[in-house]
Amino acid sequence: MIGVVKTGIEEIDSALGGGIVDMGNLLISYDRRSLGWILGLKIFKSMIDQGAIGVILNTTLPISKLILRTRCVGLDIEKEAKAGRLYIIDLFGSKYGIPDNRPYVVQIQNWSDDTGIPKLLKIYSTIASKIPKNSIIVGLAANLEGLYHEFGKQTMDSLIRASLASFEKEIIRENKFNIVTVSLLNRDAVPDYVTAWLYSLSDQIIEFISSTNNSGLEETILVPKSLVPEFKPRHYTIKLSEEHRIQIF
Repeated sequence: MIGVVKTGIEEIDSALGGGIVDMGNLLISYDRRSLGWILGLKIFKSMIDQGAIGVILNTTLPISKLILRTRCVGLDIEKEAKAGRLYIIDLFGSKYGIPDNRPYVVQIQNWSDDTGIPKLLKIYSTIASKIPKNSIIVGLAANLEGLYHEFGKQTMDSLIRASLASFEKEIIRENKFNIVTVSLLNRDAVPDYVTAWLYSLSDQIIEFISSTNNSGLEETILVPKSLVPEFKPRHYTIKLSEEHRIQIF
């Protein structure tokens, strides 16, 4: 029987067949107009609210911009971090030499593609040593297109594979953690073959497809993949905008 970890959002747990696969990766894929990234942040916040420890892999933006986005869902990064419930691994700041002395922000000094990944694996172990055994850890990869553009396809591939292997071999078995990962991907920002590869690696997928018509902005939400045996694919349609009239000429 496949174990699942509840997100705390009933509709999402139901759509995935019961929750996020234990030790699994949920990919939330969206296009350039989509609000799909907000769902990823809501899941992350909900799991922290339930007692999980959150770890953000920040790849795409300065942390100040990351904080603006998490505020959209009511997640107070500083508050949760001071309570020992959240850590940030700041790859973006590491690459561009943006100093940060907040105790919950971890950076890789003297970043290079050759040494960055081994140093990152050591950071995983360091953070794991601070977290009580038998905890639930929810990781947030924000965002995968940032890995591609900031670090390149080869480094992105190596980082993802090394992380998967590290979790399986060392951190999980030694500390008996339950780890799930929520990964955000703006698929319009990467080539199709990159999206296809990430879809193959993911245990569960929620895909957002936005469209505009006379009714305004709509999103179709597809749930095409989940490894939970009880899962059946689903889709939903939501309307995001209402028509407003404006006179500017």
